[in-house]
Amino acid sequence: MKLAAIALFFLSLLQASQAQVKVESVPEGGIQPQVLVDAKGTVHLVYLKGDPKACDIRYTHRAVTDTTWANPITVNSIPGSAVAIGTIRGAQLALGRGNSVQVVWNGVPTKLSEKQQRSPLYHARKLADATTFEKQRDWLGDTVALDGGASVAANAEGRVCLVWHAAKEFGLREGARYVFVRDSSDDGATFSEPRELNSAQPGVCPCCSLKAHLDAQGALNVIYRAAMKPDERGMALIREAKGGKASITALDDWHIAMCPMSSISVQEITGHVQAAWENNGRLVTSMLDAPPNSGQTLGPPSAKHPSVITNKDGSTLLTCITGSGWMKPGRLHWELRDTSGKVIDSQDGDKLPVWSFATSYALPDGSFIILR
Repeated sequence: MKLAAIALFFLSLLQASQAQVKVESVPEGGIQPQVLVDAKGTVHLVYLKGDPKACDIRYTHRAVTDTTWANPITVNSIPGSAVAIGTIRGAQLALGRGNSVQVVWNGVPTKLSEKQQRSPLYHARKLADATTFEKQRDWLGDTVALDGGASVAANAEGRVCLVWHAAKEFGLREGARYVFVRDSSDDGATFSEPRELNSAQPGVCPCCSLKAHLDAQGALNVIYRAAMKPDERGMALIREAKGGKASITALDDWHIAMCPMSSISVQEITGHVQAAWENNGRLVTSMLDAPPNSGQTLGPPSAKHPSVITNKDGSTLLTCITGSGWMKPGRLHWELRDTSGKVIDSQDGDKLPVWSFATSYALPDGSFIILR
């Protein structure tokens, strides 16, 4: 009897440790969810709501033990100033000092002439004890032709980085586009003037978003789709050490003369930054300090918009969408991999709304939540 009881006990522990995946809907029927979990286990969520051409950004949160979200609040102070069309121009989220919430997004474009329009680069923040977001501000400056989505990175030291790609004047091809950054050391209250991070190697795919991350060493990492030549669309990494110079490394190659309108997922695991992106109809994931073209292929063919998250036990969940296109909704796909990278479970879900994707996060017990 004692041996049987011990066996049942260990079996229950094993079952409890096995990762479970639960799919939930984004509150208010929102789209393009972005989620982060802070050190206390509070889940922070932003999403878009309303007319895809001129929508609002909504923010909510919940403790990791809660089953319901807090009442959502609106991030943007100018109504309808966010864009969902294209899937890659919406809100990007970062958590800063004291869990300040930092949000950046591409604004609704204003027509300047028959051939030119201006899309603002908006940022808004909510400090730790605040109940609302401060007034949004446009940080595009003298850069022009904002297209693919911007990104924001923040850390516990009060540093906030707004990162985007743009041109210095209208009419220039993608080979003359640059990755720009504005730095803040006061939690996003003020920012520096824009500076180029890839001045030695200009060229950015216009319609793809990029991703910025401040790592545990204080270095700024920016993953973006390079386009130094018309048929080059490989991913590149800019790494700027704290107080140092920026270096550029190729992550992979992709020779195609078009813009795939792609996005990037980033997480940090025990001091190593992992990213996932699209390449030639498949998804690829790699540690950023790994050799070029050494990434692991994930997901089904024609998958887009990856979200990769690893739990406390080392299991990794990939969430993506398949079959999407311009004005064409995609279908949810997810797959769970063990510590060796072997797929132990996968499912295809329902279609998502047009212009949307899914994201995920891990709970302290090792289970995962997908928001779609």
